[in-house]
Amino acid sequence: MIELIFPKRHTALSLNSAFFGFFAHTGFVRGLQEIGFKPSIITGCSSGALVGALYASGADMREVERMILGLKKGDFWEGNFFHQVQKLFRHGLKDYSGVLTGKATRALLNPFLGVKTFKDLPIKLGLAVSNLTLGKRELIQEGIVIDAVMASIAFPILYEIQKKNGQEYLDGGIADPEPIKELILDPAIDRIIIHAIDNSKPSHSNLLKRAFDASVRIIESETSELKELLAASRGKTLLRITTKTPYLSPSNFKEGAFAMAEAKGSAYLHASAILGKTLPFSLF
Repeated sequence: MIELIFPKRHTALSLNSAFFGFFAHTGFVRGLQEIGFKPSIITGCSSGALVGALYASGADMREVERMILGLKKGDFWEGNFFHQVQKLFRHGLKDYSGVLTGKATRALLNPFLGVKTFKDLPIKLGLAVSNLTLGKRELIQEGIVIDAVMASIAFPILYEIQKKNGQEYLDGGIADPEPIKELILDPAIDRIIIHAIDNSKPSHSNLLKRAFDASVRIIESETSELKELLAASRGKTLLRITTKTPYLSPSNFKEGAFAMAEAKGSAYLHASAILGKTLPFSLF
């Protein structure tokens, strides 16, 4: 009866899309665990989908941390230059869609996720993907978790287009690097913790590439503002915590440990607001 009068409210966690941001997201999640925070639901996109799925699965995040800190390019990279040339000739330009098939990445995740479905997870999970067949962004919440992770992390050209049930998928960050729309619309959720990563991507010397990067940032800024307006209209509290990290690339993980430590520090720095003991410095 009390719950009917005072319905239980939930806090959600969303981990954004960031190029090789799994170091920072892992550090942030470890920090959340250490300060005693556990979300009712997690959403993630790209690297955020990878870490969010591992967290929601109940995996020992200390083991995840050790795996990621020990990661080398050869652990997920498939073949060498000559292998890629052979692959290009074998498939042809028409069917060549990326450098990596994702098989090596699946092998890294398999000990943690195996064949778990979304229904098996102790924490509710939603992973954002770009459905190329339907031409829209989706939040996957059912099926085999590792399949959804692979679809969400399939960064264009780096990974092949992922195919499942006759449909084609790429990185969820193409359409929505911060998947919180469904969280805002869910009446049971009143607080949303967002971990965003500023990975200090260097400005490109090529004008067209620089213009493309700027265009992406403008779109992200506009959609973030619209989500903030929607959240405010529904009385939701958004706490966006941004961790600034060095730029990481497939060939350079030497700053990964630093990124992880910085993100863990972000969780501690904002612990009171995350735990709902104080109002956040800024709701948006």
